[in-house]
Amino acid sequence: KQWYQRRVRDFKQINLSRRMRQFVVFAVVLVALTSAVDLTHKSCGGSAAVTKVFSDDCSDAVCKLKKGSSYQINIQFTAPTGLTKMKASLAGVIAGIPVPFPLPESDGCKACGDACPIASGSSVTFSESLKVEPSYPAIKLVSRWKLDTDSGHVVCVDIPVVIVS
Repeated sequence: KQWYQRRVRDFKQINLSRRMRQFVVFAVVLVALTSAVDLTHKSCGGSAAVTKVFSDDCSDAVCKLKKGSSYQINIQFTAPTGLTKMKASLAGVIAGIPVPFPLPESDGCKACGDACPIASGSSVTFSESLKVEPSYPAIKLVSRWKLDTDSGHVVCVDIPVVIVS
């Protein structure tokens, strides 16, 4: 009888251990799937130090934008000086030619969570949604995101993207 009880206890420990491993694997996969992806990007000027460019809506470093969908782009930066007013803009750079795209919110302060005035040295996150219209062609391009003041570019970031059907 003792032998049987030990085997049952051992079996329960093995089963619990297997369940724990399955839970850990599930949790890691869940976190990986729900985490924001750092996007490939390059500075195109600007006085701010860009610390991170990311999106919760992309699964790869080069974002594939599906026609008819919306995507949120987040650009985290350190304010180089005090900022009271900024204008946000987006252009698709195709064959070296910037083509302006309308943004739902061109007020850069509002796109930074109504953070203005922003103190010099503050960490700020610019967040903007972009709807990829069904009429856009399927193409590889660079999306150029800018935050400007009257005295010049605060942030200018080029993010390669692919528009897909």
